[in-house]
Amino acid sequence: MLHQDSDHETGVSDDRDGDKNSGNSIAKARSRKAQGAIQLRLGHATWDEIATIQGYPSAAAAKRAVEAALVRELKSSGDKDQMRRMAGARLDQLLRSVWAKAVDPAHPEQMAAIAKARELIAQHAKLFGLDAPSEIVVTNPTSKTIEEWVAMITAGQVPQVDEYDVLEGVEQEDGSYAVSTAG
Repeated sequence: MLHQDSDHETGVSDDRDGDKNSGNSIAKARSRKAQGAIQLRLGHATWDEIATIQGYPSAAAAKRAVEAALVRELKSSGDKDQMRRMAGARLDQLLRSVWAKAVDPAHPEQMAAIAKARELIAQHAKLFGLDAPSEIVVTNPTSKTIEEWVAMITAGQVPQVDEYDVLEGVEQEDGSYAVSTAG
């Protein structure tokens, strides 16, 4: 039989020995308990409060259970795709709620609605990767190409160089920069 066990790391234990279904039942009970802990944490509960409410032996055990549950949720790409679709649907719903004000020039809150609509559209584009920078191909010239270029320069000829009006760099998490052309 499943029961609360504040001495057990997960807060749930089973006193049925050898039952094939007990492992599955324990996993489901622990998952429900961790989901409840996640909801409490989202509601700004402290780890000590979560441990007390959910029956974990300590605040650290509650934190580990929440972290493990979040990792399990994010491991499968299907879950990520589902979460992305859900977030996209929420953004769509919010955008629909401000759209009428944003496109009505006579509405007194039009400018605020336009700003909110633009923000929601930007979040939607980011969520689905629509705002990814343009790809730039950087070539490594051969020695022969460099020698030809140097010969042209020393002969007084100016080689054709393609330049862009604006280069925009975005710092990546690893400290490198991704550069895209904006002109």
